[in-house]
Amino acid sequence: MSRSVLSLVLVTLVSACGSGASQTPTPSKTSLGQTTVGGLSVELFTDNQLRTGLAPLYLKLTDSGRHTITDATLTVTPQMTMSGGMQHGAPVLGDPALDSNGLYHVDVVFQMASSTTDIWAVTVGIARAGTAAAQAQFNALTVVESGRAAVFSYTPTGGAEADYVASFNLADPAKVGLNPVVVTLHQTQDMMLFAPVDDATLVLDPEMPSMGHGAPGSVNPTLASSGRYSGQVAFSMAGTWTTTVTISEAGQTLGTPQFTTTF
Repeated sequence: MSRSVLSLVLVTLVSACGSGASQTPTPSKTSLGQTTVGGLSVELFTDNQLRTGLAPLYLKLTDSGRHTITDATLTVTPQMTMSGGMQHGAPVLGDPALDSNGLYHVDVVFQMASSTTDIWAVTVGIARAGTAAAQAQFNALTVVESGRAAVFSYTPTGGAEADYVASFNLADPAKVGLNPVVVTLHQTQDMMLFAPVDDATLVLDPEMPSMGHGAPGSVNPTLASSGRYSGQVAFSMAGTWTTTVTISEAGQTLGTPQFTTTF
């Protein structure tokens, strides 16, 4: 190797090491958009694509020097604008928290798919010590239907109707046998506020309608964290399954939403 080529290689290696030290590589995720606010670049990611049900959102913040920002406090507010101008939000599970990749992670339950007239957006509030608060806006997000979310109502005797949002989410691709499942449950307080329900009893009943049978052995979900229940659902053969989740509170059945799984 000539001296000039060797020098060029050394310079390239040094430059690469210097730039890499100031930022965290972004794992393989789908970017949903990028914007600049308050001198920061803000990029929104998810795994694969947004679907109804429990959806992970990730945020990467970098400054003008491309350094990853990890000292911010974030809020995430999803909002759908429907035809006619009506707006509503979606349940958010906890506050965004840093993961091992330097990304802020939070889970959102999108209860309905987007369309040409029903449009999702996400507003990200950013607060850092010594700097003015800022907001990043991500508009026209595409959320596709997955059959993993349900909205239902319950009216107690002599009481007012209460609305709920539930979701049924497999941790891995469905298979014959036991499948880890996460069920989320929130009560709608108003169009933008959803309170996690942490004292419900959940019972899983998977059935295969085309064959007229169910499957034994499911492990009913129990509370894992606020608004989030973990269990296992049993599928005895490949095909299309309908899982009924009977949701009760204080001995009263709130609802029996159904979720479809095909594999």
